[in-house]
Amino acid sequence: MASQWRRDNDDGPADRSPHFFKIILPNAVQEGKLRIPDKFVQKFGVDLSDMAFLTIPNGRKWKVKLTQHAGGVWFQNGWSEFASSHGVAVGHLLVFKYEGNSQFHVLIFDATATEVDYTLDDEVQVHRIEDDESDDSSVEIIKHFYRGEGLGSAHPKKDGGVAKNLVIANAFKSENPIFTVIMRPSYLNGKDRASLPQDIINYLPRDRFTKDYTKASILPVKLQIVDRLWPVKLYIYERRGGSSCVVSAGWSAFVRENSLQVGDVCVFELIMRDGVLLNVHIFKCQD
Repeated sequence: MASQWRRDNDDGPADRSPHFFKIILPNAVQEGKLRIPDKFVQKFGVDLSDMAFLTIPNGRKWKVKLTQHAGGVWFQNGWSEFASSHGVAVGHLLVFKYEGNSQFHVLIFDATATEVDYTLDDEVQVHRIEDDESDDSSVEIIKHFYRGEGLGSAHPKKDGGVAKNLVIANAFKSENPIFTVIMRPSYLNGKDRASLPQDIINYLPRDRFTKDYTKASILPVKLQIVDRLWPVKLYIYERRGGSSCVVSAGWSAFVRENSLQVGDVCVFELIMRDGVLLNVHIFKCQD
């Protein structure tokens, strides 16, 4: 998908609109808010109101409240709805282009560094917070932050090394197809399931799938670390918005016996050898 803010033509001037990016870490998912980089706020905070507008490439616009606390400025009220509607998860990367007047264009990349598909399905309704009267105190707080007040009290939470861990994992190379997954709380809480990148479906032998009562397509596979194997099943679900792939029926045993934690990165290397084998390379998240 072409970036919405590429140059209009190759001969024209480069786009000088300010940008910043954010890697989604566990605390952003758990707390339902996302911190705007301090340096950006120092430079452009005087231009921000208490309400931001986020536009994605399919043209949908979202209203998200800006708040100030812990020495920083955050996307908050409305952020969780925006993130969940677009499947934003730990390890995703979001690029924000600032257009002025609290208007941001947003690109979303998944943990494989691939831009996501922005659904145009009419069944997916954009959830926006209701129009509020302008909160003058919020605007003033952001302007104070712009002038540098409050910076000394900023205490960003540790990310547990997730960003650094993801960089290390993404450096892994193989001649075989590989798929990167960052461990989320929902993958480790005993539900015996985790989502795999959608692209893996393109490499699987569809003639080996069977169907079950859920109408999912099921493929038995094995997870391997060194010389040990864990039998699991892949479930492929076909929906109007696209396909999804879930590993289950043995996943919880793999999680438990390898002591996986939130923020760990698993690189799944697909090997076709007497069936489907996923060689798993685990990159542990270090504080």
